Amino acid sequence: MPVFIVDATAGDVPEVQRLARVIWHAHYPGIISVAQIDYMLERGYATEALAKFIGTPTARLLLAVTDAGERVGFAAWCLTDHPTEAKLDKLYVLPEHHGHGVGHALIERAAEQTRGAGAATLTLRVNKDNRKSIAAYRRNGFNIREAVVEDIGGGFVMDDYVMARSL
Repeated sequence: MPVFIVDATAGDVPEVQRLARVIWHAHYPGIISVAQIDYMLERGYATEALAKFIGTPTARLLLAVTDAGERVGFAAWCLTDHPTEAKLDKLYVLPEHHGHGVGHALIERAAEQTRGAGAATLTLRVNKDNRKSIAAYRRNGFNIREAVVEDIGGGFVMDDYVMARSL
């Protein structure tokens, strides 16, 4: 089934929030606790948090939409404080659509847009125990640049790899 990658609008935010809840609760148990999942969803997917990716030339929120109009995934990127570097801040696809090129299409659109915004490198963070996603990122040209541990409050930490890809 073909997918189209489109820029999200403010009206798409509730759907992105719904997709995030479904995908995170399907994917992350066993990697992080349900309490941490809920904490991170509340912080990272509040309407205000998602609004920063809409309507600005330095960031985008992207939706993967099937030809039937079903929204099956999303990604978000932003330019960073480092010259010529952008961050893929979010990349999620419904589990039933894994392996069909949806994530690849989202990454390629983000790469195209970030390159157009002046970036030469695209980075992301991924949990060190998220082996399936690490493998997918490697297939899409990302390599581990460093390991980071960050206290995110609420008694939780993010224990991640930073991965990078040249554009």
